[in-house]
Amino acid sequence: MNFELNDDQRALLDAVEQVVQHHLARTPAPARVECVPELDRDLEQGGYFEAVTTEGLGPVAAAAMVIALARLPFCTELGASALLAPRLGLPRVCAVLGEDRHTPARFLAQAACAVAIEADGVFAAALAPGDAREVESLWAYPMGELVAPEALPWRRLDADPKACLDLWRVALAAEIAGCLSAALTSVVQHVSDRRQFGRPLGSLQAVQHRLAHSAVAVEGVRWLALAAAAGSVPAALALGQAQQAVRPVAYDLHQFMGAMGLTLEHPLHRWTYRARRLQSELGAADRQFQLAAGQAWPA
Repeated sequence: MNFELNDDQRALLDAVEQVVQHHLARTPAPARVECVPELDRDLEQGGYFEAVTTEGLGPVAAAAMVIALARLPFCTELGASALLAPRLGLPRVCAVLGEDRHTPARFLAQAACAVAIEADGVFAAALAPGDAREVESLWAYPMGELVAPEALPWRRLDADPKACLDLWRVALAAEIAGCLSAALTSVVQHVSDRRQFGRPLGSLQAVQHRLAHSAVAVEGVRWLALAAAAGSVPAALALGQAQQAVRPVAYDLHQFMGAMGLTLEHPLHRWTYRARRLQSELGAADRQFQLAAGQAWPA
């Protein structure tokens, strides 16, 4: 599979890469969750989140942008902002709820609006201060929950819930791809620098083979996310493959990082904890594969 990006898409991704490199130059604080207001400001002012609705860019460019930004060791709300909110005409920060509006969701305490994608429609509610509260969590995302979801001014949007769910699946798959890619890169650097038995740890054949398996899995997730954005494969298949890859890849990466992978000083835990949180979204991998099979072979 190979995508030939147009000039506008390449220019966007080049600009995103400059943003990534600029913010990577700073030293992250030793904490599990770190949000950077400057990153949000740069993305907002640069109009990056309008890519999905911009002629010549579209969902593929938006998904590729999410992959690139998810590689940062600190987080900002990416998926909904890049693929859902512009299509629905909603402001950032936009938090997407699960099937139960009472369930904690990522970025909900910081959100300007909440979105519920349900079988009978897509619903949104503007959030005022006090409508959502922070929830303590081990995940490397800021988590929150609605204080009284039934009291919010929910309105039905003129949107197809199936199409919105597919966009959300693409966004989740892209974010997982970015997290796993950054985590893999950090571990490859570690085993290249770390020496055992008088040579780099990464020169051992067993380590190379396991990391090669992880690299193949991560690259497959990335291409499937882009293919789903282009409409070439079902979004459910792309998300299912991404969610299925999280556990074995994260396990191997932490094995090769050793004790450093358990410290707050190294950012590996941020990427793997985020990927593990996304692993359970929308019913997890088994549910996605069932949906993809139903689309491929309808009863």
